[in-house]
Amino acid sequence: MNNLYTQANWSDVITSLTNGVEVTVDFNYWNLNTPGYLEIYKMWQDAKFNPASIKWTNYYPNKHFSQELVDDVAKHLQLAGVHRSWISQVDPGFFAPWHWDIDDSEAEYLKQGVIKRYSIMITGPAMGHIFILGNDYYYNSPQGLIVEWKNYKEWHSGINAGLTPKYMFHMIGY
Repeated sequence: MNNLYTQANWSDVITSLTNGVEVTVDFNYWNLNTPGYLEIYKMWQDAKFNPASIKWTNYYPNKHFSQELVDDVAKHLQLAGVHRSWISQVDPGFFAPWHWDIDDSEAEYLKQGVIKRYSIMITGPAMGHIFILGNDYYYNSPQGLIVEWKNYKEWHSGINAGLTPKYMFHMIGY
């Protein structure tokens, strides 16, 4: 597998995105019955993160972008199936602090076998766009760079200290 996904016109995908789902520290939008959410929030509070700077937007297939994109990326990654995918956007001055992704459907995913996770840098190189995955830092990444996660639940963070929005495509499958 090539470490770049260049079949999509990422600029057109980004331009077409509208009315995504904003994620903040507002608990009205978090499923607090799922273990992990309160633990992460407490960790952010203990670190004294500014809650006003914690914000990103998610976009989902069949609602904000084409399922065809998901199918094409899954084929390129040689996945048998896709559990879920989304595009994330972090605007200048905002970030998603250190966390792992909590998923209410994880038990169902595990029934299909080993969970695989990938992220694709879709903005292209831009100063101030940073993605941290475990001990690996990604910045000034080429458009279409595929990052294969060693562990789908790896700790990670997304930061936008730049001047333009930062977009990434994410996929969890088997």
